[in-house]
Amino acid sequence: MVSVTQAEGECPFLKQNASSEQAKCNKMPFTGTTTHVYQLGSSAEENGGHVGFSYTAEDRQSLLDALLLSQWEDHAWKGQLKYDVTACEMKVVGGGKNFIAQLNENWNSNFLTEFENSVLQPLESSKSGYMKTHKEDILFCITHGERESSEIIFSTMVPKDGILVVVNANPVEYGHVFLIPYKIHQLPQSLDKKMFGLITWIAGEVNNCSFRIFFDHSASPCSDQIYFQASYFANPLPVELLPTVPVCGDVLTTEICICEVADYPLKILVFMSKNLKALADVVAEICSTLHNHNAAFNLLISDCGTKMFLFPQVHKVLMGCHLSAWECGGYFVYDTKSDFDCVSEVEIIKSMASISLDNSSFQALKQLCCNIANKLTFGDE
Repeated sequence: MVSVTQAEGECPFLKQNASSEQAKCNKMPFTGTTTHVYQLGSSAEENGGHVGFSYTAEDRQSLLDALLLSQWEDHAWKGQLKYDVTACEMKVVGGGKNFIAQLNENWNSNFLTEFENSVLQPLESSKSGYMKTHKEDILFCITHGERESSEIIFSTMVPKDGILVVVNANPVEYGHVFLIPYKIHQLPQSLDKKMFGLITWIAGEVNNCSFRIFFDHSASPCSDQIYFQASYFANPLPVELLPTVPVCGDVLTTEICICEVADYPLKILVFMSKNLKALADVVAEICSTLHNHNAAFNLLISDCGTKMFLFPQVHKVLMGCHLSAWECGGYFVYDTKSDFDCVSEVEIIKSMASISLDNSSFQALKQLCCNIANKLTFGDE
C-alpha cells in the first residue's frame, strides 16, 4: 500500500480556522545550551530583513553544504541512525510517470508523530531536559550573522533566533534532517515571511541541486508546530521532470512565474524565480493564508531555492489521508518486500487522485495565488 498519514476530522479546503491560539509561541529551554552555529553572511541583509538576494550557482561545495553533510555523516558513522539508508533497494515503478519506490524494512512510518512527541513537545516546556539529554541530536544551528561572509562558530551558545538542525534517526534519504525555526527561544505556531525567507535562504546557501526542503501541513488540529525537513536526493523527483503550463507572471517582467504541473494525478502549482526574496515572500503569504484556513498542503523547495512546488490536498470527511511531500513528488517508501514488489503505477495514481483538489477548488487556488503574487509584486489590491 502507499504510505499515508491518517488525519481525523473534517478539514475542507479553505475553512476558516476558529482558533486564535495559532499565533502563540511555546517557550524553549535553550539557556546554557551550546552547539555549532552557522552564521549567514550579512551581504544579503539590510536593516534586519532580507533584501532581494538572488541565487548564484557555484561549482565548488558551499560551506553550509559541507557542514551539514559532515555532521550528518559523523552521526551515521557513530551508529546513531537506526539504519543505513544507502543500503535500501530502489526501483522505478513501471509506467509512464516513473515513480520511485524504496524498500526499507526498518522504515518507521510513524517517525513524524514520534518526533513531535519526543522532540517538539519536550521543547515546549521551559523545564524540559531535552536539550541536555538529546544534545547529540542537534547537529548545529543556523542564524543571521553580522559579517559580510558566512562563517561557522564552534561550540557557542544557541542564539536567540534561528533554525535548529536536528538529525532524523529514521532517514528517508541521505542527509535527512529536521529544520526547526525558533524565535527568542520559542517555537512558532504560524508561518511568517521572515521565517520562510530564512528557510529559502538556507536552500540557496547550501547550493546543492540534490538538496531539497519539505514542509507538510496536514490541517490536523493536533499538528500546530512549524518545522521543515530536508534531505539529499541523487536524482530529480518525478514531479520535477514534468512539463508545466503557465498560470500567471513570468520571470522577465514580474520576476515570479506561477505554473501548473501538467500530466500528473495530483493538481500542483510550481513557483519559480531567481529572486529568492520575492519568491519566498509570495509563497510564504500563500502558505500563511492556507494555514489560517486549515487547508492541507505540502511544499517542496528545490533547485537551490529557485523552485517551489505547492501540493494542495483535500481530506475526506470520514476517512482522511495525507501524503507526505516526497510522496506527492513521486517518491514512496515501503517497509515490506511484498508491498515493494507489488506496487503499481495504477495504485499510486489512485492514492494521489483521492486527495487531489477538484477543478473548481484548484481554480480558486490558482486565482488566490495570482492575486497574492500581483499584490506583493505590483501592490495591486
